[in-house]
Amino acid sequence: MNWKLRLGDFLFKYRSFTPVPLIIIVFVFFKPQISPVNNVLLLAAGFFIMISGELIRVISVGFSFTGTSGRENFLRADSLNVSGIYSVVRNPLYIGNLLIYSGLLIVYSNLFALIFFDILLIVQYYFIILSEEEFLKNTYGDEYSEYKESVNSILPGFGRYKKPENKFDRLKVIFKENDSVFNALVIFGVIILYKGYTLSGKLTNGKSFAIYFGVLIISYILIKLLKTRLF
Repeated sequence: MNWKLRLGDFLFKYRSFTPVPLIIIVFVFFKPQISPVNNVLLLAAGFFIMISGELIRVISVGFSFTGTSGRENFLRADSLNVSGIYSVVRNPLYIGNLLIYSGLLIVYSNLFALIFFDILLIVQYYFIILSEEEFLKNTYGDEYSEYKESVNSILPGFGRYKKPENKFDRLKVIFKENDSVFNALVIFGVIILYKGYTLSGKLTNGKSFAIYFGVLIISYILIKLLKTRLF
């Protein structure tokens, strides 16, 4: 195995944690800026892009086969997803993640932070995708090779769309996307709180933020508990 695949395996294993150092670097070295664009417009645009990214993840997970599109720290593909959104693009989850982080950084209002974060995230996904493709090729052989040749890795091709083979699984989405939604909304709240403090020198709407974070934490815990009861 060459170094690119070894690095891809490592980054895949820790993909849930590798954005954390990047987030810390953004908060430490890239301060929010007063933009000539109205902050309300940036907030709305960033939130819309973030939600669009999460919607892509929801569609990907909801229609995927069992044993795929999971959050395991090892490569796994009990089936090959080739229909629905996977007939449009091979890596919709990573596109969704990129949109989520891009939306958050638009809210943060620092162009250099957006460029820095997205470039490093794209580099990380480049190596992860190489590793995943090697695994899928070894697992599914010609079936995957034909799929790979007909569907782009990142750039969507809507002319090749095929109706999803599975029914949409709401419970799978709720349980699998709980972490993603929680993390995005927590970071969203932290950005608004930190941005307000940085630009004004004081914390405002403390009670509102306490309620916001409290509702998020309680909802997250309840979903986790419900998952343990049902499975």
